[in-house]
Amino acid sequence: MVYFKTLSFWLFVMAMAIGSISFAQPVLQVQVKNNAGQPIPYARVVLQAAQKDLPVAQTDSIGNCGFKLPGAGYYFITIEHISYTGYRDSLQISRDTSILLTLQESAKQLNTVVVTGSKKMIESSAEKTTYNIEKSITAAGTDALVAISQIPGIRVNGDEISIAGKGAVKAMVNNRVIQLSGTDLSRFLRSISASEIEKIELISLPPAKYDADGNAGLINIILKRNRKPGFSGNASLGLKYYLPAQSEVFGNKVFGEINPAASFSYVSGKWSTFLNMNLNHDKHLEGFETDIFYPTQKWVQTDSAIYKYWNANINAGADYQVNKNLVIGFSFFLEKNLYDGFDSINNPIYNKGGQIDSTLKTFATYYPIAQTGSFNLHTDIKLDTSGKMLYLNADYFKYYRTDSSDFSSHSFGADAQPIPGSSTRIYDDNKQDIHIYTVKADLDIPTAFANYSFGGKISFIKNYSNAFYYNKTSNDSLVYNTDLSNEFEYTENTQSLYGSFNKGKEKWKLTAGLRAEFTQTTGYSYTLQQTNHNNYIRVFPNLLLSYQKNAEQSYSFSFNRRINRPTFWNLNPYKSLYSPYSYGEGNPSLQPAYSTNAELSHKYKNKLTTTLFFNHTSNQFSSLVFVSPDTNLVFTKPYNFIETSRGGISIGWSGNITTWWESFEQVNAYYTSARSAIPEVQDRNGPGLYISTNNNFFLNKTKTIAAAVNFWHQFHEVDRMGRSHNYYKLDIGGRATLNEKIELSLTLNDALRKSASTVDMVVNGIDERFTNFQFNRYLLLTLNYRFGQKKNNAESRSPGNEDERKRLH
Repeated sequence: MVYFKTLSFWLFVMAMAIGSISFAQPVLQVQVKNNAGQPIPYARVVLQAAQKDLPVAQTDSIGNCGFKLPGAGYYFITIEHISYTGYRDSLQISRDTSILLTLQESAKQLNTVVVTGSKKMIESSAEKTTYNIEKSITAAGTDALVAISQIPGIRVNGDEISIAGKGAVKAMVNNRVIQLSGTDLSRFLRSISASEIEKIELISLPPAKYDADGNAGLINIILKRNRKPGFSGNASLGLKYYLPAQSEVFGNKVFGEINPAASFSYVSGKWSTFLNMNLNHDKHLEGFETDIFYPTQKWVQTDSAIYKYWNANINAGADYQVNKNLVIGFSFFLEKNLYDGFDSINNPIYNKGGQIDSTLKTFATYYPIAQTGSFNLHTDIKLDTSGKMLYLNADYFKYYRTDSSDFSSHSFGADAQPIPGSSTRIYDDNKQDIHIYTVKADLDIPTAFANYSFGGKISFIKNYSNAFYYNKTSNDSLVYNTDLSNEFEYTENTQSLYGSFNKGKEKWKLTAGLRAEFTQTTGYSYTLQQTNHNNYIRVFPNLLLSYQKNAEQSYSFSFNRRINRPTFWNLNPYKSLYSPYSYGEGNPSLQPAYSTNAELSHKYKNKLTTTLFFNHTSNQFSSLVFVSPDTNLVFTKPYNFIETSRGGISIGWSGNITTWWESFEQVNAYYTSARSAIPEVQDRNGPGLYISTNNNFFLNKTKTIAAAVNFWHQFHEVDRMGRSHNYYKLDIGGRATLNEKIELSLTLNDALRKSASTVDMVVNGIDERFTNFQFNRYLLLTLNYRFGQKKNNAESRSPGNEDERKRLH
């Protein structure tokens, strides 16, 4: 009942605030520069609102102009200059706002100026780096997980998303943390079509208003919202074909995917609505290999799987401007997916001479069905005439997954003949049911001295999961297995408060904040009759200091502290069976890990960015593979045992090499020192290096035909307590804009098929090696069709209050 009482209280606060609050007139300050960071004087700036047009303004000698707006709401800005390509975009203004816009130089002077929007593929500031997904040729027709992997410096390795040289990040959608992990998270991100995404933000050092989760920061996926009055939309069809090299695993000939998606928006008067739909069906391969080098034997386990995947989702919402003072809205997401497939596990055991002693073969079928639903209710309220704003959000998130599998295993001798009595047959069914309730309030207070922000959040998480195993007899009857089965319930309640301020004076800008989070967790295993409680309060400071030396150079220093909480599955003590001699299990005693991050950056001409970074993580947890030379039993379990320090330098350059070649280059060089708290695992130290290059080539003057070549290479590095081998990835793509409505793209992903990582570890004196097969080489053909408002008249945007929206944790 406490969940619903708290939610009812916040809804009551919303309702009371709606009828009692008056608004002020916000001010919009506009600064216009060119690619070199130089101000553009005497540019014509037009600001339009749904009800009226404002007087036309002109930038002054240093590229600045301002507007006093009639009230909060949606506005459309157009900038024109005879020497530059025009710019048009949509804005939602709810408070005093300053924006910096960059115009591209025109290739030639025209008698008639055609106003078109122009955004860089990658835009960076001291606060975050933004990746404009529509500019990516190789992301067209893919999904959110692949789109994230196209961002320079971001690695998607198996089910983990990380920043090269800095560590793992948390994923958000529209500023809401997705409280899923591992396979569940990757499958959820696969359900979001790239055509639904406007941009992806990398927030490496988040301020205090964001939750403290995520060691190396946050990946924020902003879905499209159109603000241009009228009806508009987009439809796409993606056809994927996995290249034959990976089809040889089981002799299958065809692996591929079909992905139709569509998005619609309608803006009229005070209403703004949107609807996104996505369908997906594919057949693909998954797999990994584990090698364990015993003193007298070599134990190899390869897991190769074929899965068919069906997914359907819908994302919709609406905002209503009650009057010039108030915006209320809602959004919801519904999704259902099904995986149907099997794993074929081959486990040969080699003697010291390299001959096979025996082989264990396991075959398992799986049938997981997952359903996801979320609902958000929000309102933006101005408290007085000074510009104070209150943002209220209430969220509900539900994730429900069931799975059933048949498992059979047989042992064979060196002569490849079955060993009598060695067969094992098991059936299991399991379930995961997650409910998350969240309410949040954010208050912005602008003053003559500084801008202040305060806020609080309450979240309630309840997770129930079970795994029931049954031994199958010769006549297929089921006998309950008490050793493997488990039933687990986990609750996590978190109360958060934060305060921050932002002050700018001449060339200096300071943002500082403090966030406190008080968390109570309880995990109970019905099967083990075991309860684990954990209560803790932590404080997370953050600081960002920037200095604009001149139009070409700026400096910034940032610092923060963050937390990485264990996932639900890591806390669950259930056993997940891989073979009769190998399994994985959770650890209900796991504690959060904490990281301290600092960065010092220099930016030159808005093109070259150099960053020195340092990270220290304590109490870090990771899964260990434990082996027994006597029984060949192998099991995996997570523990808190790692302390890591890492320092390095990151250099990034973005810009146009020629008028037809746009490029982004990045190098991350670093050194890692990892210390183990348990004697079975040895310490690791060593350098790491990551390089990447992303290139767009425009093959005609109108830029309607373009190609892309993207490449990254991860050299050897210390990965937790292991050391990874070299791995790299090459993507090649092309795009043709046939007219203002139709676009065609073709991409060859992972052309060299070398994007899978291999990590070596030493546990209890025994060498181990883990390889993720990561079958990612495919051809993708995408057809995209726009309808309704023309693209250059309607730029897609995320909600204007995106930074204050509710996060799901």
